[in-house]
Amino acid sequence: MMRVRWSNSSVTRVVVCAAVMSLAGSAFSATTSPASALSLLPNCGARASSPVFAPWGDTNQYFPEANGGFEYGSSGWSLAAGASVESGNEIFNVADPADAHSLAIAGGAEAISPRTCVAMGENTVRLFVKSSGTGPSSLHVQAFVQNAVTGIVLSTGFDVNASDRTQEWMPTPVFSVPNLLGGVVGAQTLTLVFTTRGASTGSWNIDDVYVDPFKLR
Repeated sequence: MMRVRWSNSSVTRVVVCAAVMSLAGSAFSATTSPASALSLLPNCGARASSPVFAPWGDTNQYFPEANGGFEYGSSGWSLAAGASVESGNEIFNVADPADAHSLAIAGGAEAISPRTCVAMGENTVRLFVKSSGTGPSSLHVQAFVQNAVTGIVLSTGFDVNASDRTQEWMPTPVFSVPNLLGGVVGAQTLTLVFTTRGASTGSWNIDDVYVDPFKLR
């Protein structure tokens, strides 16, 4: 059985420019109508989504992370210490039957996703993983979100532990990423960092990273 461990959320406050805060305050001043104020908030715009995880009982709509299938090499991603794009796609071909690549993360390697705009709310993330190592290890996923106006950052981590089951491609459980202002209209940016933990021989493949921006709908 795949085991997922959630680490405690942490809050990091970054420097907030007084001018930015002044602008945010003015958007909601008494002289501004509610509709006009909402129009000044950041938003992500429309994106194509689909229930790609429906075969596994998850009918939520997801949109693909930019180059989340690694069909454009490492474009948009930051790879270090042995992370690399290689031939071999997840076996379910949820994006395109012609897809032929995935990302390999060896022990000690790191992969950082592009920054992705997501709506305020309890966003979720899913992807496909495979444990390729010969020893016990975990795939660690650290999710960071940043408020576009205040600069505040939240972070939550997840561990997927290697098992007999993860030696073949499979979807992860649903990962709930931090929500800076629950229920508030607006946007935040999401960044995912992938590393491995455990034995140095442990390595993983990931593919087809998807985000559900509409959990609270």
